[in-house]
Amino acid sequence: MATEAQILANRQNSIKSTGPKSHEGKFFISQNAVKHGLTAAKDILSSESRPEFDLFRDQLLAELSPQTPIESMLSERIVSLSWRLKRTGRIQNQAIDALNKDNTLGPLAKIAQSLFPKGPESTNPDNSSDDAPLSLGRLAIKDFSGSRVLERLLMYERRIEHSLYKTILELQRLNLIRNQLSNLPINQ
Repeated sequence: MATEAQILANRQNSIKSTGPKSHEGKFFISQNAVKHGLTAAKDILSSESRPEFDLFRDQLLAELSPQTPIESMLSERIVSLSWRLKRTGRIQNQAIDALNKDNTLGPLAKIAQSLFPKGPESTNPDNSSDDAPLSLGRLAIKDFSGSRVLERLLMYERRIEHSLYKTILELQRLNLIRNQLSNLPINQ
């Protein structure tokens, strides 16, 4: 348990620590917890294309053609879940490629790789531009501590699929009810 002096010192130190001031700094800090993006609050990660997402979203919404606010909410949920499902497949492929690349290194290459400093600005081959397509896969491997990465990614995929299918069924149910109500004869 902390002493009174420690509590007072912590309070005084917390006044000095105010975090980032600029919008860019605040955005950068807000992404600190993002690992693989499968449970992210935002639909688009920094490594994904906004125009590609917007096109995907517009196409899905045009196909779903929501008519009511609830249908709009469910349609937006379907867009989000579908985008995450696409991301899951991409991360699985990148993780397999990253694991395969790591396993194909010879003993001398692994020793040489271990000599590089471990930091974001290092010249480590893991951070080279050649590995840029594998970044989400490497983040997933790191986040899952390298244990059963593909199994965990499949678990996320199943959960996202389940939510997606439930949401699609609910939207279809609402559409069916709306269509049946619009076909009822009006008695006077």
